[in-house]
Amino acid sequence: MRESTLRIVNYGMMLAILATLAVHLASHAFLGVPGYEVSLAYDTVVRRYREALSVTVLAVLLVAATFHGLFGLRSILLDARSGPRWERGVGFGLIALGVTMVGWGLRTILLVSAGG
Repeated sequence: MRESTLRIVNYGMMLAILATLAVHLASHAFLGVPGYEVSLAYDTVVRRYREALSVTVLAVLLVAATFHGLFGLRSILLDARSGPRWERGVGFGLIALGVTMVGWGLRTILLVSAGG
């Protein structure tokens, strides 16, 4: 992808992080729970993670935060060194890392939401 396209996607991911983080924090602070301590109780967390909205919010937050973080790391690595071989290696390495991170995170979210 072109650098300008990646930047636009990154801006979209930042907005997704802000929106989903606001919903996530609100659900812990005051949506459907009497207090913050109760929202962190094991039964409350498991019950919340079985709701479709929570699963969706967590999945979007996971994907957006992973992309945003790896895009930042990519920028740092490409500033440190240049060259087509280095850029290709960084790109493929970060894609592999991102797929692994998102895969593992989605696996965990889906296992908890399915009752595992």
